[in-house]
Amino acid sequence: MTTSPVAPSPTAAALRIRSGWWLARAQSYGIVFVALALIALVTVLQPEFIAPGNIANILSQWAPVGVMAIGMTYVVITGGFDLSVGSIYAVSGVTAAALGSTQAPVVAFLAAFAVGIAAGLVNGVVITVLKVNAFIATLGSSLVFSGIGLVITDNQPFVVDFPPFRILGAGRVAGIPYSGILLVSLMLIAGAALAYTAYGQSVYAVGGNPEASRLAGLRVTWTPVSAYVISGFCAALGGAITTSQLSYAQANASSDLVFNVLTVVVVGGTSLAGGVGAIWRTAVGLAILATLQNGFNLLHINSYYQGIIKGAIIIGALALDGRLSLSRSRR
Repeated sequence: MTTSPVAPSPTAAALRIRSGWWLARAQSYGIVFVALALIALVTVLQPEFIAPGNIANILSQWAPVGVMAIGMTYVVITGGFDLSVGSIYAVSGVTAAALGSTQAPVVAFLAAFAVGIAAGLVNGVVITVLKVNAFIATLGSSLVFSGIGLVITDNQPFVVDFPPFRILGAGRVAGIPYSGILLVSLMLIAGAALAYTAYGQSVYAVGGNPEASRLAGLRVTWTPVSAYVISGFCAALGGAITTSQLSYAQANASSDLVFNVLTVVVVGGTSLAGGVGAIWRTAVGLAILATLQNGFNLLHINSYYQGIIKGAIIIGALALDGRLSLSRSRR
């Protein structure tokens, strides 16, 4: 006597579908709830955190890292990696400061952007045309760019004593820093380009499956190159903002910058495996790191503990990224 399999009840099937929907939403937007919970916790512990003046200072302080993280997001989504952003940031900042003493600020900043774009183009060509591993290529180019800056400047600082030069980094309107407005504007533009344009879709496609993208007729060589150019420009803009804020630049001024930029991108949920990520995720990652750092300072937490906590966060984010990548591959 045979028994026919019992079909699952409609209620059980509906529950499975609903639980799967919630799991997918949690994977996609859980980082937003983490950020909101962290902001709420810091606010409760130190109400000064949400004071308008403090928020404005956070925007000003983190604008260079946020701008650089935009370019890094493009690179990582294509499946790449850029360790040279710190050196590009420093060399571009020195370029802006060197010219800012004798030229109009616009000329100085445009020259800095040209340096960043050229450096990004070099990275992209070395990686995609010469087929050098991205990690090795950008590590090597980082040493080259840094060395060029040190040779040209003899590691001497450049000071700009010209008030209009400070407008980009230190100027404010209604208490809101121009650098913060620039950061938010660039995130909106870059996010829209990534999500709603054919170019943005090619960035995702090339990062997710280069061979399938090639067979589909996409430019699997020049799309990654363009991402490195964007990253170089963003690094240069970050350097220009910092130089404008300080009226000062030096070729070796990039300590811990790459770590912060990568932390923002990875914590936000952009996958190092490529093909997954978004600018809004980078914005959330920036909010988390900036909230942590500012909260540490307001609560007078020892800097040694700050390093331990930030390191644990990036390890946890990478572990979660690995689990989610495995889950996506199984589906």
